[in-house]
Amino acid sequence: MFTEAQNLSITKTALDTVFFQEFDELSMLPELATAQTGSLFKQVSTEHSAYIGQVNKPVGMFSLIGEVTNVPAGTPEVTNTYTITVGDYAQKIVITKDLFDDNMHDVWAKNVKEFAQAARITQNFTAFSIFRNAFSGDTTPVLTADGVSVCNATHTLIGGGSISNTTTGVLNSANLNTAITALREQKNQAGVIVGGEPAILLVPPALWKTAVELTDSALVADSANNAINVYRSAMGMIVLTSPYLGTASGGTDTRWFLLTKNHSVSRLVRQGLETALTPWQYSDNRTYTYQANYRESYFVPDYSGIYGSTGTA
Repeated sequence: MFTEAQNLSITKTALDTVFFQEFDELSMLPELATAQTGSLFKQVSTEHSAYIGQVNKPVGMFSLIGEVTNVPAGTPEVTNTYTITVGDYAQKIVITKDLFDDNMHDVWAKNVKEFAQAARITQNFTAFSIFRNAFSGDTTPVLTADGVSVCNATHTLIGGGSISNTTTGVLNSANLNTAITALREQKNQAGVIVGGEPAILLVPPALWKTAVELTDSALVADSANNAINVYRSAMGMIVLTSPYLGTASGGTDTRWFLLTKNHSVSRLVRQGLETALTPWQYSDNRTYTYQANYRESYFVPDYSGIYGSTGTA
């Protein structure tokens, strides 16, 4: 005879087995990005309910000096303080004792799978809101620490001056080349050209075919000439997509983004996904209450390494 604690543990284990098997299931398609794609969302951990950071202005370029000349001093500077409040996401599902005991047609297992899917969908939908709201014309644009949208024509540099990391061109060979050039010539907060190389081409599902043709065809995709496709042979960038970027999820089917490996799009994790089970004995109607929650947020402190297009022109 099992004790009440043992029965509770067995029940929770059965539910967790189904839940996490579904939640942790990875797509077989390497181009399908999620909130846990480390190259797209830098994973940052915290032990607090809020995360405070600042943007750094590095020193400038080295100076040519004589043999006994004093070495010039470069002074780093930090400013543009930002505070990220950790979001708390939770949901529960109620399963009757009879339904769990009988499990006719695997009904409770299906319910728990759908519960896990809802958790994964919520996580990914929230993560990609950064890109759905990356431009100044969006209803609720995501801001970098300098107070303007992630993709903006006037990011003010700490060292003086400003840069633009946005355009309006559709995704094609010429505009992709323009974006690559812009990233390579993009200045950091000290006004120095960093020479960033494109690593990720992020597109909505409607542009996935175009993006793959541009970057993976042996020959130039949008030309009648038999020219070698330099994006394939020289770049090595990967194409990523998500169903939570396009028009169907509140974004657009035209915008696209080019990012270097040193971008600052971040996922802040306070607590990974946890589950808890309240047994039927503590309810008035003989039901289990199975709940799950996680605590995280997403932010972009700096424009560096990001170039985005609305794809409207």
